Amino acid sequence: MRDVRHARRNRAEYFQIVIVATALAALAGSPAAAQLSADSDEPLDITSDRLETENNIATWIGEVRVVQGESILTSERLIITQTDDGGIEEIRAVGDVRYSNGKEAIRGDVAIYTETSRTIRMRGDVVITQGEQVLTGDDLTYWIDTGKTHFAARDGQRVRGVFKTQSLDNQS
Repeated sequence: MRDVRHARRNRAEYFQIVIVATALAALAGSPAAAQLSADSDEPLDITSDRLETENNIATWIGEVRVVQGESILTSERLIITQTDDGGIEEIRAVGDVRYSNGKEAIRGDVAIYTETSRTIRMRGDVVITQGEQVLTGDDLTYWIDTGKTHFAARDGQRVRGVFKTQSLDNQS
């Protein structure tokens, strides 16, 4: 029974990491990033049409929704792969992946958290929106430990950023 509780607690902790780290990938360098914490006191609420577990893999399938406070992560499928000792090896959100926290939003086709490299990678028509600022590309990688971000476009395409600026007349 203790091992089951430990595994559940590990899953909840890593879902928090996924939510926060995905947000940090979008917010790197923004003031909102400082407000996010993996130690949130808010409960973690995960729903889907069904949950399948086999060996070290838990798969949430169908309209997956992960909510913690104002943060929401949705996808068609969420796959959690655990190590033999109950730790998290990888978390993969697949299909129309969306994250929002009321101020920022990220969307893409696939998001992958990898524990060994401590990275989050989002691929497939990635759009990051913060207010009126918008970044688009195809492949976003965020290194959790260093804060480094790499955003690339498909072959023949370019990463694009649209930033609203204040005119000099409005700054006084």
